[in-house]
Amino acid sequence: MRIRFAFILMFVFSFLWGMSYLHGEKVTVLNEVLRPERFAIGNGYIYILENTTIHIYDLKTYKYVGKFGKEGEGPKEIKKNIFGAPIGLMTFKDKVFITSSAKVSIFSKTGKYIKEYRVKQFDTFYPFADRYICMSQASADGNKKTKVLTIFLADKKLQKGKILYKSDFEVGMNFKWDFPITPFYPVIRDDKLFIIAGKDGFAINIYDKKGNKTGRIFKDVKKLKIPSEYKKETIAWFKGNSNYNKLWDFFKSKISFKDYYPQIYSAFAGKNRLYVFTNVINGTNRECIVMDFKGKEIKRLFLFAPEKYGMDFNFKASINENYYYWIIENDKDETWELFRKKIE
Repeated sequence: MRIRFAFILMFVFSFLWGMSYLHGEKVTVLNEVLRPERFAIGNGYIYILENTTIHIYDLKTYKYVGKFGKEGEGPKEIKKNIFGAPIGLMTFKDKVFITSSAKVSIFSKTGKYIKEYRVKQFDTFYPFADRYICMSQASADGNKKTKVLTIFLADKKLQKGKILYKSDFEVGMNFKWDFPITPFYPVIRDDKLFIIAGKDGFAINIYDKKGNKTGRIFKDVKKLKIPSEYKKETIAWFKGNSNYNKLWDFFKSKISFKDYYPQIYSAFAGKNRLYVFTNVINGTNRECIVMDFKGKEIKRLFLFAPEKYGMDFNFKASINENYYYWIIENDKDETWELFRKKIE
């Protein structure tokens, strides 16, 4: 009987250890955070955006360092645009860049205000090399009446220049949204720029700091059929979201659904590596293809990145020094926890 009991204990321990290894290592509980929205790692810190507050944690000790950010329209303040672009949070060269409604605010790595720029209401800026990338809008190719989100190169004064990529995501009064949204955003690493060209399939365009296209990563990937549950969950998201549910009668006429998933879900750039997530899903894990900056595949693995619905684009994760980090809510304790998993 004792032998049998010991065997069961050993089996349970081995199972739990295996599950811990599969899903990652919990490194801390984020007691100071109630409703995280965005997540970034850089400068030796973890930054978590909550409403208009940015919480800072030390990346080595995971101890809480402090917070910065206050809601408003004045200097040093951050303002949300409910139906516009979400607040942007990015680390770059020992600074933190926050793009909010009609402004770009720059802080030191510990949250000390440096300066800000006033920009157009719906423009989002990303620091890149000695200049910026801007997400704005332009006329769709072949249809001047339709506006689509477009990626521009911008100078150090945040003046937009050449167009780098036009997405198929419609904006303006005559917009239509086709779910799941095709990814199209910039991925930046120092002076290297990668733009997910999702409307062309598994395609990532490569640019130098002057905005010259220097290459393209392309893979011939099998299309994945979207399950019927996806449509139901997306509609439920709109009806359950406090910002959209009162306008559901308006939005429902603007929404359609694809038959197949886009071939790229998301991407990160690390040191000499691209981490490209696909829509191959196994439970709450998602396939990640690790490749070099020229597109040579190194390995594939599954990382925690569950399905998202509606306008909830941002899964709260980041990559730093060969580790994948993510935060997830512990429903039982009503706390948010930080996990990590070694990639290589």
